Amino acid sequence: MTNMDKFNFSFEMASKAKRQLEEEASVLSQRIDRIVNHFTINDTPILKFILNMEPSRDELKKLSRALDRLADVVQAYEGITTKLSIAKAAESDPHWFASSFGDFEHEIDKDIETLFNTD
Repeated sequence: MTNMDKFNFSFEMASKAKRQLEEEASVLSQRIDRIVNHFTINDTPILKFILNMEPSRDELKKLSRALDRLADVVQAYEGITTKLSIAKAAESDPHWFASSFGDFEHEIDKDIETLFNTD
């Protein structure tokens, strides 16, 4: 391969290349818009905000991996916090908790049996 230190410039070829690049950019822009507008969290296209930060491909890949790992941790966390809220409710108002969720049918039956069997 020879070193190129001169070339003939053609405005016509530059114009054709520009049109082709604009078409390719338009197609890719439409694909990006479809992806961005399709994925929302609480009706907010969150990816739009991320793209406005102009992240690199590597940063987007890292974000993807982080979100995948985060999904599992968040699911486990939600399960624990649900159980924790129940434990806190029982601790803060045990009488309400017992009266709301307690099954006293067996205890009442036992008390009635004890009451009538006092010989």
